Amino acid sequence: MKIAFIVKVSILVCTAVLAASGWAQQVKVEGLTFKIGDDVTTVKTGLHTNLDPEPMESSLPTSISNPNSGKTFIHLRTKGIWAFFNKKEIVESIRFDAPYAGSIAGVKLGDSEKTVRTVMGKPIKTPWGFGANQAFLYALDDTAYIRFDINEAEGVQTIFINK
Repeated sequence: MKIAFIVKVSILVCTAVLAASGWAQQVKVEGLTFKIGDDVTTVKTGLHTNLDPEPMESSLPTSISNPNSGKTFIHLRTKGIWAFFNKKEIVESIRFDAPYAGSIAGVKLGDSEKTVRTVMGKPIKTPWGFGANQAFLYALDDTAYIRFDINEAEGVQTIFINK
């Protein structure tokens, strides 16, 4: 009984240490000096902004628990860059949309599905549709995923990097 308890506690401690230190995105993104796992100060410095994070609002009824409660984001509308922070003010997701002009893993906004498949290969999941778009998911590195939301007529509309 004691050994089982010690093993469980050890697993929890190791998981907490890894979560705090080793789960940051490893791949650099063109034009960015921050990544998944960085703090607010690093993001603000990297984006050359003095904007403070804004709370993520919810349209859920008050009777439903908001999964984004306490989470925040910084959105540079003129650059098409979003940084989403968890409750500890650590980046957990990055979003790119128009007018972002850089390339991420060799893909740019506006690229066709064919270009994405040529550059990235086969997605790790079957693409799923929502509205006029389809989402294509790939492993960016051993700690992060990249998702391309593609509109058949207009190409890549949004790019996400997530844990």
